[in-house]
Amino acid sequence: MKDKNQTFGADEEKLKIMDVLKGLFGSSNSLEDLKLMRNNKPIPLKRKGDIEYEVKYQSSHLEGEGHRVLNVSTNKYNERVIVYRMYYYDDQDDININLRIRIITDKGVKLLDPNIYLHVYHEAQHIQIADIRIEGAQVNRGYGSIVMSEILKLAHQLESKFIDGWISGVDWGHIDRSAHFYRKFGFDVELNEGSGKILWLNEALGASREEFESCYRKQIHLKSISSHFIPNPKEVQGGILCYRSRTI
Repeated sequence: MKDKNQTFGADEEKLKIMDVLKGLFGSSNSLEDLKLMRNNKPIPLKRKGDIEYEVKYQSSHLEGEGHRVLNVSTNKYNERVIVYRMYYYDDQDDININLRIRIITDKGVKLLDPNIYLHVYHEAQHIQIADIRIEGAQVNRGYGSIVMSEILKLAHQLESKFIDGWISGVDWGHIDRSAHFYRKFGFDVELNEGSGKILWLNEALGASREEFESCYRKQIHLKSISSHFIPNPKEVQGGILCYRSRTI
């Protein structure tokens, strides 16, 4: 039999979890929302059948939590897709960008788990795609295209000349799909055996591949001198250290 201290500790922990979930879902019944999400079931709309109200509610809630709604789009399945930028209010917000999405249909709200991570080099006018993860049943529903449109908007807003990344070997089973996706948005795609790299040039700012390669070879050289670290050639794409950009 549990003593009072154990019971109090368990209740306190449960309250902490519920507070976190309430912040995520904006609901007093957060544990039920979590169960629905785990079972891939949509969370019911606040007003049955009223998608527009839900879009406004979810957008307001996200903004109230300190995040920024970048856009609300409609895909070919008539789903409303909210793209938002997470803010943590630390000194990394302007350097590491995390984008997320919420899907709203007449059946409810889908809190999917795609993650889009970008690293921004402001002085070098360069964005690196650290990770794009949209998998399983989420593929081929237009989410990737909607998110990529927002990434390109961010590049123009930040006056970035380049966007680059690495297509990982784990994505090689559907490399044609990945290559087609990036080329559709104006990326150059170079494929090698088991890996590939992507590069987007902001033509509006006069960006060129030669400038990209020259600038970031210098950047890697300076980093290796300052840290006495010689990067593994397999980790270097286009003259810079790259993160893994997973498939759309």
